[in-house]
Amino acid sequence: MASASQSEEIRTATPMSRQRSLKVLMLASSYPRTQEDSASVFLRHLAEALGDRGLQVHVLAPAEGQNETRVEGPVIVHRFQYLPVSWQRLAYGSGILPNLQQNPWLWVQVPFFLTSMSYSLHRVIRTEEPDLIHAHWILPQGLIAVAAKYLYKLPVITTAHGTDTFALQARSANWVKRFVVAKSDAWTSNSHATSQAMGELPFPAARIIPMGVNVRRFSSGEAASLRRELPENELLVLFVGRLIENKGCHILLEAFSLLPADLRARTTLWVIGNGQQRVPLEQQAKALAIFNKIRFWGDMSNDRLPDFYASADLFVAPSIEGASGSREGQGVVLLEASAAKLAAIATKTGGMSEVIADGVTGLLVEAGDPKLLAAAIEKLLRDKRLRTRLAENARNNVTSRYDWSNIAAQFEELYRQVCEDSSVVRP
Repeated sequence: MASASQSEEIRTATPMSRQRSLKVLMLASSYPRTQEDSASVFLRHLAEALGDRGLQVHVLAPAEGQNETRVEGPVIVHRFQYLPVSWQRLAYGSGILPNLQQNPWLWVQVPFFLTSMSYSLHRVIRTEEPDLIHAHWILPQGLIAVAAKYLYKLPVITTAHGTDTFALQARSANWVKRFVVAKSDAWTSNSHATSQAMGELPFPAARIIPMGVNVRRFSSGEAASLRRELPENELLVLFVGRLIENKGCHILLEAFSLLPADLRARTTLWVIGNGQQRVPLEQQAKALAIFNKIRFWGDMSNDRLPDFYASADLFVAPSIEGASGSREGQGVVLLEASAAKLAAIATKTGGMSEVIADGVTGLLVEAGDPKLLAAAIEKLLRDKRLRTRLAENARNNVTSRYDWSNIAAQFEELYRQVCEDSSVVRP
């Protein structure tokens, strides 16, 4: 548990901006449980970047174990337990929506999750007295934050990440999502595609603030040790992501099987990630007679990822629209690959085409078409000069637009604007 003295120490140790230090409470349905965990790791990077700017950042997220509060670098993380530890199955793994789709019985855990998050939010507000709440994902965090707004007269910013706008398209769910956005003091979206999925709105559009990437860290990977796992002069294609339907890894496997035999013979595919499709994907690889050319690494520490990007010749993000309507809101893995100066192929789905400019910073293909994807993979694997040009352009793009220092500055500006505006009407 973080003591009062620990909290004070972290606040005084953090560099302060010239303006008054804001205290922000971020509300999330997942947050990295360890330093190696990759669950919603972009939220940890955002929280740390805000802390580095002198903001006092608290995060409230579900625990995998019991309730706890810990100081993690410049961030204080509060964890809430919503059921006995051995029963909790909702929040992590493939994510709440995929977990519910695979195991409908988990819906019985939802009321306990919502109740525990609401109670924990009220407790943290009373003890920490934040200046504002930043809810990540419209449902359920945005709804819970808006309810707290009226109890505590706190401004609320809600951020949409994609799953919350593309999926849950029932009329009742859409009404609740619109209610949350309308009652928030401001809302942001990680891409235009994510915000447009909300449809026509009778209130201001989202402010587009994407998630970012630590350019310095992802450009510092070492390839030597991992390349020793491969035959000399082998080409390496890399996939990073949860193994769930809308990530489209099954399309990538089929595309890989369609590569010309001479190219496939000297190319290896590495799949990093885990999820409900792991076993079906392994079975698919065997059925396609390409299992010996593919390595499934499973979950990987985020700290090790730069070495994998550095080792690869090509990155592929083959996302598709899932059965529930879910799509890629932004594609943070594309930022990581670009920061590592790795050429990338992505699909024209969700917000990915806002990260990749076709023929400039990567290649874009139609989603769900393995033949087109195979053709794009072949094109880049056979043309090293093109790969190099695209990778250099991509690196310049992410450095100027997506580094966490830039993203954190945009959020701090919005925080201060919202706090200033709300102070006019707050008692």
